[in-house]
Amino acid sequence: MINRSPSPSGNFAVIYQSLYLANLLLLPGIFFLVLLYYYRQYQQQKVHNDGVEGQVDNNKIRMRNLGIGKIHLIRSLQLSVLAGVLLAVVPLMVIYFTSQLQASIMVGLIYFVTWHAGFILIGMLNLSRAMAKKLPIF
Repeated sequence: MINRSPSPSGNFAVIYQSLYLANLLLLPGIFFLVLLYYYRQYQQQKVHNDGVEGQVDNNKIRMRNLGIGKIHLIRSLQLSVLAGVLLAVVPLMVIYFTSQLQASIMVGLIYFVTWHAGFILIGMLNLSRAMAKKLPIF
């Protein structure tokens, strides 16, 4: 078995993916705000460390030095926004604009449960990849 020293970037990757799952399972919205807080901290750190923004060469260097934890942070935020749209906005729009309320509620409930389970499975896969110090798939 290979003994790896724990890297801060890998530890943060696990934290970010855990926050994504907590956003889906425990307290939706609250943990999304925590993810936004971490992302804002990352943006402020990036601006202070880079100094000059907008140059192509700086962007290439920054993307090459981007840690695995930051990639997991960005991916968990993207998936959280996508999950929020697909799990909250779309079913409410369908229910609101339909003429048959009972049928649309039934279809919306099946839609919600199916997509919610899918997003949880994606989160578990990304969490296991974060624990293995690999990049997220989705």
